[in-house]
Amino acid sequence: MAGEDLTLEDVKKMAADIGLTRLTDEHLQQLMASTRQARSRRDALPIAGLVPADEPSHVFRLDPKEGR
Repeated sequence: MAGEDLTLEDVKKMAADIGLTRLTDEHLQQLMASTRQARSRRDALPIAGLVPADEPSHVFRLDPKEGR
């Protein structure tokens, strides 16, 4: 499984890097589990043949009747 080498210290540093400095050990364990799961899902995606045109595009527009 991808991410098995992820340690609690790695997760603490990752959390601290984004400002999550008040997490309990239970929260850190949950973050580690979800990070491992996300990495394993990401690693399972076939991305070798993707090109920039494969990136999803979202187009938003305002209704001209709204006047915004």
